[in-house]
Amino acid sequence: MKVQSILCVVYDTMVQNRLEASVQPRFGSRGDLIANEIKRAILSGRYEAGSPLTEKAIADELGTSKTPVRDALKALSGTGLVTSSSHRGTSVRAVDASMALAVCDLRLLLEPEAVRRTILRGLDAATFRPVVARMVAAEDGQDVYERSLANRAFHRRLYAGCGNPALVKVLDDLTDVNALISVTVWERVGGFTGEAVEHRKMAKDALAGRAKSAADRLRQHIEVFQQRVVDALGPT
Repeated sequence: MKVQSILCVVYDTMVQNRLEASVQPRFGSRGDLIANEIKRAILSGRYEAGSPLTEKAIADELGTSKTPVRDALKALSGTGLVTSSSHRGTSVRAVDASMALAVCDLRLLLEPEAVRRTILRGLDAATFRPVVARMVAAEDGQDVYERSLANRAFHRRLYAGCGNPALVKVLDDLTDVNALISVTVWERVGGFTGEAVEHRKMAKDALAGRAKSAADRLRQHIEVFQQRVVDALGPT
């Protein structure tokens, strides 16, 4: 199946009716601010995958009323980080091997090609170098949330210039769920140090204009992470 056909199928089945994810936190209404605080708690591992999210408990923790918390949880459900059920209520999305490996598989299909195209079109080194520096700084830090943000910013900068907005949108819409998977795996089996080494090699290739090499390294990077998923969550 051609990449264009894959994109059409993926877009129709996974992207419609979802809120557009962003790399940087959004600021605006109280609901936006609260959504960012909840997202920080999830992606730092403080609210673990599968754990319940009760409006009253979060409102008490953040010193606000339940209404903006309810709005924030609705917004986060569009990112894939939060799920709601009339029987079970609202919770952080559970991460199991089947879901995590499916996301990895979709990234394998699309992201290396997007990175290859970005580099062939001309990666903006002036904006990429600070992203690499941020990633390197996060490697030795203890802030898991900053590590997650630096990781996603690095990957996004590599694929965002591919010249295909639909492809960028699909990958952007995977960002938050992929971050949740990463945090869950890091907590159980570690592995971020190894990923950091892989990131540096990709960055070196990207800055040197080695499009195929960078894409191949990314493909291997995702495949290695798939094995970490199995180690952390078991086989499907």
